[in-house]
Amino acid sequence: MMACLKRGLGFTVCPAAAVEEELQAGRLVRLAAVGGDDEVSLIMIWHAEKWCSPLLTHFMALSEAVMADSQGQ
Repeated sequence: MMACLKRGLGFTVCPAAAVEEELQAGRLVRLAAVGGDDEVSLIMIWHAEKWCSPLLTHFMALSEAVMADSQGQ
């Protein structure tokens, strides 16, 4: 993901601590949040041929359930 960001191929929401070095060096730029939309999209990506631990599988299922519940589904 960092390689895509450095090439200008998108943006992300992440903790400042995760990108502090890049921000200070000027390799990444902090963007101000705009708009009043309080909806958030959640995209989880994992390699289809790689093993997922039970903890990761549980986290993904829990995330999906929380997001579905918050949308009244």
